[in-house]
Amino acid sequence: MRRQDLQLRQLAKTGDIEACLKLGEAYLTGSPGIPKNISIGVSYLKSVFPKAQQRASILFSTHLSLKELVKEDLIFALNHAAENDEVARLKLSAWHFLRCESEIGKVWLQRCTTHLIDSIDTIHQKIPVGKLLSSLHALRVIHPTDVSSIIESEARSALNERQPDRCIQILSILSSHKCAEPLNMTLHQLICDIVVYAETFKHDLGHLPTDLIEQSLERCSASGDLKACHILGRSLAGYPCGHLPAKRLVRNQNLRKSVALLLRSGDSGVPMAWLHLFRICSDYRSSVANPAMARFCLEKAAKHGIAEAERCLGVMILRESVEIDSMESGMKLLHSASNKGDSLARSLLCSFVLPVFGSEDEAQSAISEIQGIVPLLAMRLRLARAFGLTKLEALSMNINSTIRPWGIVLEKNSQIAKGKLAEPRVIPATSEYAMTSLEIAANLFSYKSPESIILEGSLRARSLQLRRLLQKLHVQERFFFSSVSSQQRENIRLGPKWAKVQKEIIKEVF
Repeated sequence: MRRQDLQLRQLAKTGDIEACLKLGEAYLTGSPGIPKNISIGVSYLKSVFPKAQQRASILFSTHLSLKELVKEDLIFALNHAAENDEVARLKLSAWHFLRCESEIGKVWLQRCTTHLIDSIDTIHQKIPVGKLLSSLHALRVIHPTDVSSIIESEARSALNERQPDRCIQILSILSSHKCAEPLNMTLHQLICDIVVYAETFKHDLGHLPTDLIEQSLERCSASGDLKACHILGRSLAGYPCGHLPAKRLVRNQNLRKSVALLLRSGDSGVPMAWLHLFRICSDYRSSVANPAMARFCLEKAAKHGIAEAERCLGVMILRESVEIDSMESGMKLLHSASNKGDSLARSLLCSFVLPVFGSEDEAQSAISEIQGIVPLLAMRLRLARAFGLTKLEALSMNINSTIRPWGIVLEKNSQIAKGKLAEPRVIPATSEYAMTSLEIAANLFSYKSPESIILEGSLRARSLQLRRLLQKLHVQERFFFSSVSSQQRENIRLGPKWAKVQKEIIKEVF
């Protein structure tokens, strides 16, 4: 370091204002004896506040770029310098434009001797911000890095403060200002974040250009961002992302690329991606149609507990089922979807329950009276009414082996002579009453229950006992049992026949 520089430093240590100003400026610009160091320069110039604040502020505005002024938190100094300095006014106006405070920016431009705005009247005219920024760039007041840096920090701050409109407005400057440098990864990520926010909170994307959104989604998905992968995958397949239509996010569809992105999303833990893949691969008109792949993706989605996937897979299994085991698997899935609020699944479940007619109040009153005399028989009547059982089914079924958490599975009944009536069938619980009846029956007929020790007797004995009790109570059997034809029972016992009867609802399912 030169002798004069050492002397200047010694004077600055004693608080000499002129020395601090000269040394601070030297560090801001760099000199043969003093290397450029903005942080040290800023500290020297700040040390003269408030005595020489005006001079120090002008040095800040002259020698620091807009990006550096923002980084060092010196906008207050820029405001102070702008009262007397042309460069400071131009930089301050640029800062306001980049923050989408165009009216304030135009006021500062009006005070400049550089006539970017000709008269007071033009302040109220809608002059494009991008055009004004380009003019400031041409004057070398701002640089491309200034634009990117300030837009990035201001937009991120707006998003963090839950001000999406302002964030989108700031980001839109990127497309209107042609002199901005190519977007960096941070800006791409910010654009992806605002798209995710818009989908989550049902917000629009304002004037943010579609090509900019697509470019950012592609960059972020390539770097492993799962949300970007999922959004881009759905958009390229033509599916909306929440309330945002696909054409708002991408310019053209690309099914092969969409499948690749959704596979990556699903494999990395985004369950809904499997359901979208099922829709794409199950469409026979699609260039990527693949029935086997569609079934695999649907099974993956159902394993994650997605109601729509459980409903579709349940229906697929049921309509192909000719054996009781597969019927049971399909019914379990359909019941799970219904419990999650799927109305179509509930409608399909109800189609497996045969109707029982008669007054509910009279039936429950009779069951309550029989409960005090023969609890096990009363429980059979309760189950018969809740699940639409025939008299033979209700009195002859083995309740311990019949009950499931979601309904009952009637096994082949050797005590019934007629072949069709003896065949097994699956019946789901479609109401809270049915589920409660299942729980009570499971406890009542368990091996540890005192009532289960009492023998119920043969089917003939139960039937005779029931007839006598109903005669005594003056109640008809139709209040408890379904009395449909064997053909109606057969239509809900086998999957293909059931699917034929319910074809309209099944069309709606898919």
